[in-house]
Amino acid sequence: MHGFEDFEQELSDLEAANLRRRLRTIAEVHGTTVRTADQPQREKVLFCSNNYLNLAEDERLRKAAVEAIRKYGWGAGASRLICGTLRPHTELEEAFADWAGKERALYFPSGWSANQTILTTLPNKGDLVLMDHRCHASIVDAVRTSGADFRTYRDESDQRLQRFLTDAKYRRKYIVTESIFSMDGDPARLDILAELKERFGAVLILDEAHGLGCFGPTGAGLAEQLGILDNVDILIAPLGKAAGCAGALAAAPAAVIDLLINRGRPLIYTTAAPAACAAAALTAIRIIQNEPHRRKQLSENAAYLRNQLLKMGLNIGQTASQIIPVIIGESEKALLWSSRLEAEGYFVTAIRPPTVPKGAARLRLSVQYAHTKEQMDGLCRVLKGLAG
Repeated sequence: MHGFEDFEQELSDLEAANLRRRLRTIAEVHGTTVRTADQPQREKVLFCSNNYLNLAEDERLRKAAVEAIRKYGWGAGASRLICGTLRPHTELEEAFADWAGKERALYFPSGWSANQTILTTLPNKGDLVLMDHRCHASIVDAVRTSGADFRTYRDESDQRLQRFLTDAKYRRKYIVTESIFSMDGDPARLDILAELKERFGAVLILDEAHGLGCFGPTGAGLAEQLGILDNVDILIAPLGKAAGCAGALAAAPAAVIDLLINRGRPLIYTTAAPAACAAAALTAIRIIQNEPHRRKQLSENAAYLRNQLLKMGLNIGQTASQIIPVIIGESEKALLWSSRLEAEGYFVTAIRPPTVPKGAARLRLSVQYAHTKEQMDGLCRVLKGLAG
C-alpha cells in the first residue's frame, strides 16, 4: 500500500526522540501484581494502575455484573434516547445524585464522553471557559470545539482569573478543573475556585476522576473533604479509577441534565453502556460509602511512599495524593528507569511528552489500597539504586 510514507517517517521521528508508544498486553491481574503476555512466567508488582481501592477485582462487583448480564444481556442495543436506558442505568444515576447532593445525574459510557458532552453542549459562543492549564485532554479538546472563548490559568494565578471573571462581554463564565491532577498528584485549590465562583456568578465544573473514592468522609471526593460540594455546580465522576468500573457520572441541576439529554450530541448518538457496567458501578459506590478503611489505608500507603521517596532526594513535585510522580527529566532516562524496574519485578510505565511537558518525563507511581509495606520498600530499593 502506498501513500503512507509520511506516517512511517513520523513514527521514525518519534522513535528517534524516545517518544514512540507501544501497547503492552497484560495477561493476568491479581490485585497489586500482574503478568505480562510477553513474560507470562514472571509476576511483577504493579505501581501504575488507577485501581486505587482494588475494587476492579472485587467479587461483589463481578457478581453484580454477572447478574445484570443474566437479566439484561451484554450490549444495551441502542442509545439512551431510543431503548438503551435500562433499570441499572437509572438506579445508578439516582444513587449518585443523592450522594453528590444534586437534583439529577447522568451516566456516560466513558469519562471522555462525559466531558465531551458537557463541555460541547453548555458553553457556547458568547461564553467564556476558564480551565486549569493541566486539565485532562478530554477537557481541553472539548472546550476547544465548544464555540466558547477559553483561557487557561495556573493554579496560583488568582489575579488572572479575577481579571477574566470581571469581563462583562461574556454571557456566562465557566471554571473547569480537576480535583487531583493526574500527572502531578497535587490538588486544585478548590476552596479559592469556589469562592471566586460565588463572588462572580460563574459556573464551577469539577472532574473528580482521581478524587472519587479517595477523599471525603463518604468518599465523594476532594470537594466533599473540603466541605464545598454544594458550591460545585456540575460534578463529573469517571468510574474507571478508584471505583474499578467503566463509564462516568455527572451530577447537576435538573435543567442541566435535561439539556444534555436533548442537546448533548456525544450522548445522543452513542450506544448506551452495558447494564452490567452500571450494576457494577452501583455496587462500587456502596462499597466506597460503607468501607472507609479502604481510603484510610490508601492514604497511609501514599504518605509512607511519599516520605520514603523524599528521604532519597527524588523529585516528586507537590504531590499530596496517591499519585506520586518521580520526575526524571529526559524521556530516554525515564524509559531506562522503567526498564530497570521491570527487570527487578516492578511494572511502572514511563510517562513522556506530550502527556507531560518537554523535559519533565517521569515515572508516575500509583499507590493502591492493597499495596504492602514490603512491596513499597522493594520499589524504593530499586529506585535508590537507579538514583545513585
